[in-house]
Order: sequence, then structure tokens, then C-alpha cells
Amino acid sequence: MEKIPQFFVPAATSENQESVYNSFANMCHVPIPEKSKRIYSITYIHDGEEWVATVGEQLHGVRIRITRSRGNRIERKTELNDPATVLAIFPGSPYFVVTNQRIVGDIGSAWENPFMVGNPKLITIFSTT
Repeated sequence: MEKIPQFFVPAATSENQESVYNSFANMCHVPIPEKSKRIYSITYIHDGEEWVATVGEQLHGVRIRITRSRGNRIERKTELNDPATVLAIFPGSPYFVVTNQRIVGDIGSAWENPFMVGNPKLITIFSTT
């Protein structure tokens, strides 16, 4: 099982990570979550594809297509990748995901920044220990 890290903001220093995180919350027009409720990773469905957004990592996912051939069910998985790195995730309805798209320039991400997620199927909170 993957060890869940303590809260961090990619590319921020320990001295400025709170102010950087606060600026991301302001960009999304959401309240700043208390430290025990800050989100490390979410898994969500978008247009039938399952995507994972994890702080400090590039967005990735899988597309599953099911077809039939001669009465047999065939499942085809296609790995999906996006060059955007996740910088912060904020809870709410909807959830907001902040990436480095347009912060470091146009990196060719298919996702807006920030983008919204309606109802994640899995949420992982940063470790508090």
C-alpha cells in the first residue's frame, strides 16, 4: 500500500506553501480547508473514463471499452495520460483541481485550470501523522 505523505504543495517551499495553497483556494473561490481535511488524491469519472488526480503527479486514467465478438465479451483498456501536474485539490460541490496548466505556460493539457469534479468515487486525505 502506498504511504500517504503529509501535506505539501509541489514547487512551494515549507516557508511559503501555506500562502501558495491559500492563493489556489482564492483562485477557486473556495474556503481554505483545515489541515486534517486537505485532499491528497481523488479518483473520478469523466466522459466514461476513470481519472486520478494526485498532488505532485501528472493526471492519469484509463478508458475501458467493452465490445462483443462471436458472443464473447472483450474488454479493452487504454491508459490515459495528461501532462498537467496536480498542485492542489479542494473539497466541495464541486471539487476543484488546480494544476500547473497556464501557471507555467500552456503545457498542452486537455483540462482547464482549475477544473471541477462533481462526485469523486475515491478521496484520499493527506496524512496527519
